[in-house]
Amino acid sequence: MDDVTDTKSVVEALRRLGLPHLEERHMVFTGHEYTREVTPGKYGNMWYRVFGYRIGWSAWSVLGTCDRRKVAAGVANVPARVEGWRYWETEHPKFKRRILSAK
Repeated sequence: MDDVTDTKSVVEALRRLGLPHLEERHMVFTGHEYTREVTPGKYGNMWYRVFGYRIGWSAWSVLGTCDRRKVAAGVANVPARVEGWRYWETEHPKFKRRILSAK
């Protein structure tokens, strides 16, 4: 990847590598509606989200001795233009994969 210095350059370079739906930022507007019949005896769960990519990155420096040293590394969450609903059913009410009490 070329030497990139700002968000726009990073996103454009990643698009050229085969991730065409990347965006610098993504806004979700209110007013979405989703209906679904829930199976009797089950709990319906929904999640509306913007899908994206988790991208690992690293920056390297080449010293005068031709040695290469990693100077920084990290993981970036980059949004995409793809958004939508995820629906699933469970036998018990849950929050963050934990069963909620019946009280």
